[in-house]
Amino acid sequence: MTEPFVVGVDLGGTKVEACLLDADRRILERVRLPSEAEKGADRVIENIRRVIDAVSAGRDYAAVGMGTPATYMEDEDRLFGAPHTPLYEKPGFIRRFRDSLPVPLLIENDANCLALAEFFAGCSGTYRSVMAVILGTGMGSGLILENKLYRGAAGGAGEIGHTSVNVDGRLCECGRKGCAEAYLSGPSHTRLFFERTGKRLALQEIYSLYEQGDRQAVELLNESCRVMAAVFADAVNILDLEAIILGGGVSNLSLWYSRVPPLMKDSFFGIPRPEFPLISAKLGDSAGVVGAAYLALRHLGLMDF
Repeated sequence: MTEPFVVGVDLGGTKVEACLLDADRRILERVRLPSEAEKGADRVIENIRRVIDAVSAGRDYAAVGMGTPATYMEDEDRLFGAPHTPLYEKPGFIRRFRDSLPVPLLIENDANCLALAEFFAGCSGTYRSVMAVILGTGMGSGLILENKLYRGAAGGAGEIGHTSVNVDGRLCECGRKGCAEAYLSGPSHTRLFFERTGKRLALQEIYSLYEQGDRQAVELLNESCRVMAAVFADAVNILDLEAIILGGGVSNLSLWYSRVPPLMKDSFFGIPRPEFPLISAKLGDSAGVVGAAYLALRHLGLMDF
C-alpha cells in the first residue's frame, strides 16, 4: 500500500501557507505565498491551490486540513467571526475552495491548529490540559483538555481574546468593548502607544524602547503584563489548565515569560500553583500549518484527538 500523504493549509489574513506531511508526521515540503485577499476570493482560492500544488509536487495526497482565522460552521459550510478577514466569511467561499479539491477538506480554527501542533510536538508527554494562545494581529486560543481538542458546543470554544477585561473599555475590532485583544494584540499596542506619545510604532519597536528604559514604553508594557496575567489566570481558574503555550507574531517578547507568570500567581484561586508554565511555541510559525495537516491525518485514522 502506498504511504498516504496529507496537506496542511494555514489561511491567514496576509499569507497562505501549505505543508506536505507523511503518515509519520514528517514535514516533507512547506511553501508560503501572499494571500492577496485584497484582490478578492478568486485570487485567494487560486493562491491556496498554488501552494498545495507546490508542496504536493505531483504526489497524490489523501486529504487536506485547513486552519482559518475564524470559526467553521459545519451546518452552513462557512466561516464566522473573522473581523480582520471579512472576505473569508462570505457565503460560498469555503464551498468554492472545497469543490476545487479532489480529496476531503477538514477545517478548523487556526488557534486550535496551533494547540494541536504544539501539544503533539512537545507537551503530550508532560501535560494533559493546555491552552495555546495566538498573539499577533488578533488574539485567539485553542484548548486541549484531557488530551482531546475541545471545540465546545458549536465549535467556538477558546476565544480568550474576546473575554472582557473592562466592560467600559476600549473598542475591539469585533465591535465589543474591553476585550483582551484590544489591549494585547500587536496593532492594539501600536494604537495605545500612539495615543500616549504621538509616535506610531510596532510592538517590537516599543519593546526596544522598553529595554532602553523609556518611561512610556515601560508603563504600557507593564500594564500589558498585568492584563495578560489576569486573563490567563482566569482561564486557569476556570479550566484547571496545566500550562499555557504562547505563539504568534508578537509572542517572542521575553518579558511575557519573565513578568506574566509571577503576576498570575496572585490571581489563582484554590489549588496552589507556585510555578505555572508559560511556554513559548516550539514550532514557531510552522505550528498552524502542521496542526492543520494533523486534521487530515485524523480523518485517515492516523491520529486521535
